[in-house]
Amino acid sequence: MRRGGTTTDALAASLRRAAARPSSLLPLSAPVVAFLAVNRSWPVLGAVAMLVLGVLTVAGSAGVLLLIPVSLLAGLFDAPTVTLGAIAVVTLVVAVQLVAGTRTPRPAHLWIAVLGLLVLLAYVLPAGGPGGSPDRFSDLICLLAGLGLAAAVAASPPPPGLMARVAAAAGSAAAGWALAAGHREGGRLVGFAQNPNFLGALLALPFVAAAGLALRHRRPAWLVPAGVCVAAMAATQSRGAFVSAGAGLAVVLLQGRRRGIQVAIVAVAVVLGTVFPAAIDSAEHVAVGHRTATELSQNSSVREHVAWYAAKVAAEHPLRGIGYGVFPFHAANSSQIGIYIATHNDYLRLAAETGIPALIVFLVLIWLAMRSPASGEAAIPRAMVAAYAVGMLFANPLANLVVSTPFWLAVGGLLAAPASREHSITSAPGAQK
Repeated sequence: MRRGGTTTDALAASLRRAAARPSSLLPLSAPVVAFLAVNRSWPVLGAVAMLVLGVLTVAGSAGVLLLIPVSLLAGLFDAPTVTLGAIAVVTLVVAVQLVAGTRTPRPAHLWIAVLGLLVLLAYVLPAGGPGGSPDRFSDLICLLAGLGLAAAVAASPPPPGLMARVAAAAGSAAAGWALAAGHREGGRLVGFAQNPNFLGALLALPFVAAAGLALRHRRPAWLVPAGVCVAAMAATQSRGAFVSAGAGLAVVLLQGRRRGIQVAIVAVAVVLGTVFPAAIDSAEHVAVGHRTATELSQNSSVREHVAWYAAKVAAEHPLRGIGYGVFPFHAANSSQIGIYIATHNDYLRLAAETGIPALIVFLVLIWLAMRSPASGEAAIPRAMVAAYAVGMLFANPLANLVVSTPFWLAVGGLLAAPASREHSITSAPGAQK
């Protein structure tokens, strides 16, 4: 009996030492990263693993923000497994801390686990029959990785102001690179292995972060990266990106102010839009560029038709959907659509492919992240989540880690209990009381 207790105590002590110094997990994390590798990329993933572990050891919870530039570089070289490997390392470190007791699970972790299980069930047991998107497995892994990242950050959140700065700086650098080195398809900017709509969605969050820093700290210098992001978004000619960015900017302007001031700001915006309709027309021209009215109308019509069909599919398969990643195949074989097309709406994708319960759980996570008014720099990640939540009405970026990494980081930070925000990822055993 004593020997068993001694073994357990030794194991617990080893876990606490690993939690205090994440670099000691390198022998365990390297096989995990190598397992994710394809096309002989494991040496790169191993190097990224060592880099991430080193940064986590030195920088604490702030080190997780390294994932933002890593995800962008992975997109630049079309190497998504690099981001997956880096997220695997971060998730492993925090998981060891949770097991060792140096981190405390939050109620949000249960919701994240339930959502992950529902998505996995819909993938393994598709109700829509065989077939599906060629990227079905990749989408599953990326979505589960995003949920794992949100769970890790919820247990060990980085400083919200630093998150906003890293997102704004890295995103504006990506916008500048896309403008300088990206190419055009049909007159629309593409880059980082993303189509114009996904590239626009990628740039919306750094714009919101930069604008939030400029407004919250009254530092006009942050308007420069915000302007670079706007220029690149305009080049993508993505309407959804501008609506998403506008929603985030509205949250930046409104949150934390007295109700009377909020009403006044909204009233002024409505009056200006009514009295000066030319301003609305100019803004729309910036957003759509040289896309013709016929093209835009046809695009909107197709999306509306697909949206109604996705809602119908969700109503017919309400419990677990038709299977994660199956909708495009299902639409192509239906008499109502007849073309291979995604939902272009991540809420409808979750409802149609994974069932209405999964959509409800996801909405609960967003509500938990957004329910409490945030002040100071914490208000900026809240605006970023709001922008992304609106952007999901127009695209399917949730399983795209190049686009979604800042979103998952912001969600995790907002889900964290306030008391946990002072702790770092490498806090010593017994630091939490």
